[in-house]
Amino acid sequence: MRKTFYFIAGGALASLSIPAIAQDVSADAAADEAVTAEADLGLSAEQQASYDSWPAEMQGQFDAWPAEVQTYYWSLTPERRELFWRVSDANKLTLSGLPAEQQAQAWMQIEAQAATQVAPSAGEPMAEPDPATDMDSGAADPM
Repeated sequence: MRKTFYFIAGGALASLSIPAIAQDVSADAAADEAVTAEADLGLSAEQQASYDSWPAEMQGQFDAWPAEVQTYYWSLTPERRELFWRVSDANKLTLSGLPAEQQAQAWMQIEAQAATQVAPSAGEPMAEPDPATDMDSGAADPM
């Protein structure tokens, strides 16, 4: 009886160790594939040209995004892509995972908020500050 127990226990341990060894080999292969996938982003020619035109800082930020966020980014219109850079990375991940209906609502909010923060265009002169209202004449110069 005792020998039978040892055979069963030994067989169970052997069956557990074989998949563990196989996982180590497949994990190395998966890591190699991930590096290859990162090197080849799978971008279209137009997307690659756009990516190549970005400064190195933007390319680094884009490369740090998870694959689903990168894919979502390229699905956006050019106007929304520009706004997408203003969204925090955590919100980018959340936004890319939302159902289409909720994404539409979120984009309405993002676009409305961006519209209120738009700077005047280059053709419009900025309003000159009125010294009488901006600064007390008796106040010391802060510089």
